[in-house]
Formats: sequence, C-alpha cells, structure tokens
Amino acid sequence: MFCQTYRVRVGEYRIIYEIQDDILLVWVIEVGHRSCVYR
Repeated sequence: MFCQTYRVRVGEYRIIYEIQDDILLVWVIEVGHRSCVYR
C-alpha cells in the first residue's frame, strides 16, 4: 500500500491530507493557518 500526502490551500489555511485508494479513504491530517501548519 502506497500513501502520498497532498496539500491544498483554502484562503489563508492549508489542509494536509492523504488518500488511500485501496479502501477509498481520505485522511485529513492537519488543518491550520499557513504560517503555522508546517511547524
């Protein structure tokens, strides 16, 4: 099973998530302000 992390920007917020295709599952790992989400 291979999982890849994705990022999307929504306004001033960043959402980090990964998709697991084999079981049709989306994990939202973190939602936060762009200046804080990577700390």
